[in-house]
Amino acid sequence: MSPRTTQPTRPSPDGFARLLALLVVALVALAACAKQVVTDQLSPTDSFAPTVGLVEPLACVDTTCPAPFTSCPGVPGVCTTNLDSDISNCGACGAACPESTSLNGTFVCSGGKCKLGCQAFYADCNNLVADGCETETYEDDNNCGGCGVVCPSDKPCWRGACGCPNGLTRCGNDCKNLQSDQLNCGACGEICKEPASAADPRWKCGPSVTPPNTTWTCGNGECTLNCKPQFGDCNKNFCGDGCEIDFRNDPNNCGSCGNACGPGQACEGGRCLCPSGTTRCGDECVDIKSDPGHCGFCYSRCPGPSRARPGRPVTGGPSCEDGVCKYVCKPGYADCDGQVSNGCEVDLSTDQANCGACGTACRAGEGQPCVGGKCLTKACEPPRAPR
Repeated sequence: MSPRTTQPTRPSPDGFARLLALLVVALVALAACAKQVVTDQLSPTDSFAPTVGLVEPLACVDTTCPAPFTSCPGVPGVCTTNLDSDISNCGACGAACPESTSLNGTFVCSGGKCKLGCQAFYADCNNLVADGCETETYEDDNNCGGCGVVCPSDKPCWRGACGCPNGLTRCGNDCKNLQSDQLNCGACGEICKEPASAADPRWKCGPSVTPPNTTWTCGNGECTLNCKPQFGDCNKNFCGDGCEIDFRNDPNNCGSCGNACGPGQACEGGRCLCPSGTTRCGDECVDIKSDPGHCGFCYSRCPGPSRARPGRPVTGGPSCEDGVCKYVCKPGYADCDGQVSNGCEVDLSTDQANCGACGTACRAGEGQPCVGGKCLTKACEPPRAPR
């Protein structure tokens, strides 16, 4: 008998159709995955963190600004406007708060609403924007420290609080320290001055005898003859030569008796110049290792902007470390172009080309914004099977 030859089984037309459909589904899935963005900048609400042994879920570009951020006309960038705090776009794009008022206050945007912020010790007690913060609460007995705070008749309003603090006494509508006040020494209205009578026992060196560099001062509630400010009786001969030492320029008694300045130091204004570790530059003592105005040596000023410029906040400033100039950025800002002349020019919280760090770029071409230093993402939608 001749051996049988087994013919290969050919798939039916229906089998070819099913096979072709499966192949199409696989190609679509691969194409969708190719467009997905693998990123570690997932939103805190995404609960699909990678697990050992499992495939890490993917995240896709999200172009929807999270509240309260949005994109307003005329404002550079995407999702860079905070409607909760932007005074030019408060609560909505274009809704600008009124310009700052000169009536003891200025307008701010808080919670998406324009509010009048008052200067210290002022308040808007009549709730009329037209007259600003009309009430002074520093010494108003009916609005002491705040609107409607009424002080008792025996406790005047003093510096925004009813009544005098411990150690002070009410004198008229003010609070005074009777222990040291020259105009209220020991009692309200008691002026400290030399006694009119030569027989007054306070003339401790003899009737009407005033030693050199002495004056009548109030101390411990009594008016007595003492050294003038910046002078001292270091030889303990008060009634002889008075207060013979000038603390302002005596290198052996600089600022106080017995405080001698070190070798090479001078006494100026009661201070030994210059202290150890500092260098004298003109009329000041500086640490040339840390002073950005005298970095490494006198008058060597570190470059870079240090003050606010029109339309821009202070984002950094020059610094001196071990005598070498550097430029330090405030948190959230960076010097990505390496140019000290324009300081820390990048806001890492909103810059699509430098999101969270210099060079970390979002997919700006797809409209992906940088919000809070992260490129906005969302969970990817599963691929759809062809019909």
